Parts: sequence; C-alpha cells; structure tokens
Amino acid sequence: MGQAELTKVEEEILQVLQEQFGEGITGHSKFADQLSIYITDDILFELARFMKEEDQTDFDLLSDICGVDWIDCPEQRFELVYNFYSINKNVRILIRTTVPDSETPSIRSIQPVYPGADWMEREVYDMLGIEFEGHPDLQRIITPEGMEGWPHRKDFPLTYEAPQFSHNKDNPPEIIK
Repeated sequence: MGQAELTKVEEEILQVLQEQFGEGITGHSKFADQLSIYITDDILFELARFMKEEDQTDFDLLSDICGVDWIDCPEQRFELVYNFYSINKNVRILIRTTVPDSETPSIRSIQPVYPGADWMEREVYDMLGIEFEGHPDLQRIITPEGMEGWPHRKDFPLTYEAPQFSHNKDNPPEIIK
C-alpha cells in the first residue's frame, strides 16, 4: 500500500470517527506520517469499542499505551497515547486524551475491549499513578511493593542513590556526585 492510499484510509477513518463521536473528537494532527486524533476522556471506552468492532475502522490490535506528564499544565497534566493498528488495513493511528491532575487521576479502562491493555494499563499506573477504572487487577508490576510515588512524574524526587539489585547487593556501585 502506497503512502497516498494510506493517507486516504486515514482520512476515511477520521471522518467515520468524527461522524460517530462529534464533539468528542477535539482535533487531529499528523507528524512524521503518523495521524494523531485528540479526544475527550469520556468517549475513550466507546471509541475503543467502535474502533475494534466496526468494519469501517477494524483496529484489531492495541500495540501500546503510554503516558506523558505535562507538569506545567494542571488542567490537562497527564496525556495518554493509545497506539492502535489495523492489520487488515495496514494503518496505525494514535488516539490521545488528557487526564486532569488530581489526588488520584483516573480514566476508564479499555481492558474489557482490548484484553492486551491489561499490562499496559498496569505499567502506566505503576509509573505515573493514573488509575484505570474497571481494571480487573490494577497493581504495580515494575516498581517494588510499598514504593511511594510515581517515578515517571516530573515532580518525583531524585535521590541520587544507586539502585540495589540482587546481583549487586553485596558490592553496590559507587555513587557519582
């Protein structure tokens, strides 16, 4: 599939999503031949279901979820980027939504629609502290149990201590100051 055809497919998908979700689609952009569609957080679950189940979209794979901390923008501090791929159409689209800063920022889980989102949502929770409502087993999977804070937040305190792992427990690395 050539680039011109891919652009046509992306435009058709964008049009279908705009017709279906109206004002929930707040914008779109293209960077490095990658289409990003910006949405409000309240339509995420239904949009994910529509993207997977409808023939016009047919996004059968959620390949990644990542989070961004825009610390200087508290109304929209956290951004989530969902990377969807359609194997049949050979097209990838990023869906972006924001989560406001609060004591416990949260958004609805799409794990019931895309079971592969399970560990991706857990990783975002573990690193940024964004809770996914309705997730069946939301717990830390990377950082140690009992750890306080969220390492990928820009306000996470830097301690300048070398991490201790089982392989260097008895001979820790020298701390460079």
